[in-house]
Amino acid sequence: MYKLAIALFAGMFGLQDPALASGFEPEDAEGQSSYHFNTDAPFKPSADAMTDVDAALMRARASGKLAMIVMGANWCHDSMGFIEHLNKPEVAAVVKAGYEVQIVDVGYLDHGLHVATRFGLPVIYGTPTVLVIEPETETLLNADTVNIWRDAAAMPTDKVISLFAGQDRTPTAAPVPTGELARLMTEIKEFESKQAARIYGGFAIVGPMLAADERPEHFGAYWTQLRDLRYSITEDLARLRDEARSRTAAGETGITLDYPDYPPFDWEKESR
Repeated sequence: MYKLAIALFAGMFGLQDPALASGFEPEDAEGQSSYHFNTDAPFKPSADAMTDVDAALMRARASGKLAMIVMGANWCHDSMGFIEHLNKPEVAAVVKAGYEVQIVDVGYLDHGLHVATRFGLPVIYGTPTVLVIEPETETLLNADTVNIWRDAAAMPTDKVISLFAGQDRTPTAAPVPTGELARLMTEIKEFESKQAARIYGGFAIVGPMLAADERPEHFGAYWTQLRDLRYSITEDLARLRDEARSRTAAGETGITLDYPDYPPFDWEKESR
């Protein structure tokens, strides 16, 4: 009965049984070269995730491909769904032609997070987080779509193929904002950094609960609150940046943006 309850709960929150969180064993002895991944436990803790990423970038430079860094976990339904996509022959053909893949295990939201910050993300907003990197400049190429993979399990195969096959391969230098736009972008970045710190604080609270064999009753509420912020903020940040660009392009000055006021997490209330 307990196992059934855990399975039902996992389905509600996109989680896998923690017992699956063991290791990644590519079928090919040389690592990623077979482009077929173990579907039981593809995410394995690494002694040094950054060294693994450096090796992927080196492979990509040597092969003339892009690097694909997949940050996820075995307990995550969508991380596992993404791996299932990679193993489909029609997806594997596209990925093998254009990418060197590196799997990074985020554990129970406590491993490898520095990989995301290396490429400009203040926090992991979802699992999986899939980074497409141009290896020569180490530029994140898919900043606009990096968060959509958190719903990978429900994504149609043809969309997965379209996104990877259509990925721009050359970094585009964005104009450096000046004046009013620069002020607003700095303001938005500060707002994001503040919320990212709250999310990291949430990882420290929820992660151990996620790893536990028996999760506390309030885990579901805590997880939902953290998930809601991680989803809401990415949409809000896009809206804020679009508004800043459009209003400054129209010649406005002295702009005040309407920032969302997210509710405190339950654990934040308890600490007051």
